Amino acid sequence: MKLLFKVLLLASVVTVFPRRVVVAAQSDLTAIRLNGLELGLDTQTGAIRRLEYAGPGTLLDAEPPEAGLIDVAYPIEAFEPLRLAARHSRSAEIERGPDRVVIRLASLGPSRNHFKIDGAVAATITLSADADGRSVILSAELENRSNRVLRQVIFPELRGLVAAGGPDDTVLKTCGFGSAPFRELVVPEADQWYAVNSSTVEHKSGGMFASMWARWLDLGSLRGGFSLFPRRWGWDPQTTTVLQLQQTTGKLRLLCVHPSEVPPGGKWSSGDWVLTPHRGGWAKGIETYRGYVRSKVNRRYSMPRHIREGLGFRTLWMCQGQPTDPTDVVWRFRDLPGLAEEARAHGLLEMVMWAWAPGFDASLSAPFPHLGTEQELVDAVRRCREIGVNVAPFISVLQASPKTAGRYGLKIPDNNGWTYHTELIPRWNPPYATGLSCVQVGPAHAQWQDEVADSCRRWADKGISSISWDQYWTSQAKPSMQDLTRRLRDYARKLDPESTFSGEELWNLEIDCDWLDYTWNWGVYGDHQAFVNAFPAPRRNVNINRSVREARFAFMDNLFLNVWPSRPDGINGSERISNVAELSATLKTCARLRQQFLPYFTDGVLIGNCLLAQPNLGARVSAYVLPHRVLAIVLNPGPEAALTVNYDLTPWLPEATKFSVTEFEESGAAADSLGIPAAGRLQTRKLRPLEMALLEFVEKQIEKP
Repeated sequence: MKLLFKVLLLASVVTVFPRRVVVAAQSDLTAIRLNGLELGLDTQTGAIRRLEYAGPGTLLDAEPPEAGLIDVAYPIEAFEPLRLAARHSRSAEIERGPDRVVIRLASLGPSRNHFKIDGAVAATITLSADADGRSVILSAELENRSNRVLRQVIFPELRGLVAAGGPDDTVLKTCGFGSAPFRELVVPEADQWYAVNSSTVEHKSGGMFASMWARWLDLGSLRGGFSLFPRRWGWDPQTTTVLQLQQTTGKLRLLCVHPSEVPPGGKWSSGDWVLTPHRGGWAKGIETYRGYVRSKVNRRYSMPRHIREGLGFRTLWMCQGQPTDPTDVVWRFRDLPGLAEEARAHGLLEMVMWAWAPGFDASLSAPFPHLGTEQELVDAVRRCREIGVNVAPFISVLQASPKTAGRYGLKIPDNNGWTYHTELIPRWNPPYATGLSCVQVGPAHAQWQDEVADSCRRWADKGISSISWDQYWTSQAKPSMQDLTRRLRDYARKLDPESTFSGEELWNLEIDCDWLDYTWNWGVYGDHQAFVNAFPAPRRNVNINRSVREARFAFMDNLFLNVWPSRPDGINGSERISNVAELSATLKTCARLRQQFLPYFTDGVLIGNCLLAQPNLGARVSAYVLPHRVLAIVLNPGPEAALTVNYDLTPWLPEATKFSVTEFEESGAAADSLGIPAAGRLQTRKLRPLEMALLEFVEKQIEKP
């Protein structure tokens, strides 16, 4: 076959960036080197004024008044905003050792000197080289020797961060999003400041209803940067990450805010925070966090093969919950086998049924009668399984309806519920409609748990053993949602080892990842590459109505497509996929390519665009690393064009110097392989808008003499 791309540059390119080294001779700075990271500490305050690392160069450069380290809220009657911080202190004691430094502050200084401080707040901060040879561990201890309560602690506090890759290409990456804070936090001329200012943003971790999802972040560019996370897991307290761009200097503040209260005479400890400087993009920095995650995740049940290997699932909205309305039916139970045939043809091996039975009733006693009989449902699910598609009913039992609340001694609050219909105005919870009013019962209600377990066992005995759970609410209460999940899954797995358990992940991803196979969360495509990189489960869904672009982006990032096209003006999940021609063609293309390159998606490490040596705004690149090989999916987001890929395999396959590369079309057809060096520049053939090309890089074997 004719070669479909050409090599523009075969010579390996090595870029050397200048590096400042802080020297101990400077009277106002104490220089430290820990695992290759150069730190400059203010001699008087102990605050961090310099961070530098080979590759990205200068990461932080702060003047003494703005340098950060640790900060606490110390409100007094005369001035509630008063703070005590290292940068306001004097006479810091800096104790240096071969692999660590200890900073002792007998009294954190106040942000206003004309207010009296009753006593002192002492701080001890330790910076040490981690045993991994690449990270620096930051920890702090506070002792409140004053007669007031400390209301908040900020640690680590990094002030004076610079855009090492420029404002557009220096990215804050988290498991829940990616952003460009040096560009996005510039205050516009029309900004109207009062209590909120557009130069400041707060991000929370915890679960998928928070912005960060997990406790990890990375700030940097393709040149390099640093990752940061605490060694905390599960129910350990969460922190809030605050970013503030200083408009006068263009530098960034990164503040890790703890909502801790430290009483007089009390002590506070931060635990270990891991800061990993790195060359290259975020996918290098996340390696230490990925190792930490894998040491903590304890999957109770293996992920079913069809979930692990599949492109996604299909959601069907069976009706709008109005059984007396003859026009209410969207799909009947007898339609399920035909819909399963269509789903399988598009690479979707799971179907989730919404609105198949009345909600907010733990008994799950019977399906909606206008959709068909219970036996018709059971027969249809069995037939779908024979086709190769699993069916999981979506159940909403955490809440109780007006008909069921009484048996738990509960009363429905006014105007509280989830009432919806396409003909209501507004469609969601209008004040005059209360058909789906409810009150929360679970998850720690023992009677309710028994009812749910009995109901799910009854359906499992009939052959419907998979569940998609509305509002997965794990907790430390007893009995917990985890206890109920174990009961449900143990029983279902005995009957069907490939049964699934999915749900709407809420507040504690570090707990929920042990239980959920995939998520059913509301939301469109977003940058969740870091989550896919670090967490082995659950597979995160992306809801696809008709968007070909988002379907392709989700495929590239190994996200789990929830395909539910709607009829015009209809509810989601009401249309046949085959009636949406462009989406149908895209799904078939993505399903075929996923199967052709399946090991990359199931066993490879997603590194996104970190294969690139420099940013390329004209191409969207998502790459995967396996031993001795890399797959790069290149998508054209613009008009028809050949796309240039400036690649560097060295960080990912460091043992080899020679490679072959093959370009594959969307059809899966391959061009001839070509020998290339470890770093260089390639150009694809001309790609149509949203068309993809796949480049597979393979190490060349070196013959022994």
